[in-house]
Amino acid sequence: MNKANFAILYWFGMKLAPRFTDLQAQLKHLYRGGDQEEYADFLTSPAGQIDRELIVSEKDNIDRIVATLGLKETSQSTLVRKLCTLSGHHRTRKAIFEFDKLIRSIYTLRYLRDPQLQRNVHRSQNRIEEYHQLRSVIAQVSGRKELIGRTDLDVAISNQCGRLVANVMIAYNSVLLSGLLKRYQAEGNQKALDLLKRISPIAWQHIHFLGHYAFRDRKNPD
Repeated sequence: MNKANFAILYWFGMKLAPRFTDLQAQLKHLYRGGDQEEYADFLTSPAGQIDRELIVSEKDNIDRIVATLGLKETSQSTLVRKLCTLSGHHRTRKAIFEFDKLIRSIYTLRYLRDPQLQRNVHRSQNRIEEYHQLRSVIAQVSGRKELIGRTDLDVAISNQCGRLVANVMIAYNSVLLSGLLKRYQAEGNQKALDLLKRISPIAWQHIHFLGHYAFRDRKNPD
């Protein structure tokens, strides 16, 4: 995570929901909006104060940056890279990072308080990791360990082909799971339905990536 991801996604109506493996370490990223005295009786003491006046004063410049991103005149990675190259005293840079602290602090507090949110994020991250593992397995078929191609276009085509194969497999698994769901619902098999909830459509143990080959005698095809 960089110092602007929370803010950028918030501007476009989305939420960054990372998984925190070390909750104690996240306390260093909690910032307060008011004076320190207001938090004297709190279990967790904020690491610092958010400069709200700076955020408000730089609103016009921030709005222009949001518009630039919205019109796709620049990418998020390019914007963050440019922000990081600016001086640490640059007001717009500081304002964006201050706003990011605000959004991140709110998310962190919700994450610490809500065990269900933690489980949801954990489950979502596991699915993402499973997908990346699947893509890696597809890329390594026939002994390859990376994308194929000598040019940027060749690599892009190879990458899109890998995505297509992965999506076909996920769709195939989803069809199988949907069929089982209808069957067990009709039978009223609650035990099997509970088991289905723990099965991910991102699975490849039953897939033969190199295909199926049948060697038969031409004279005796059976």
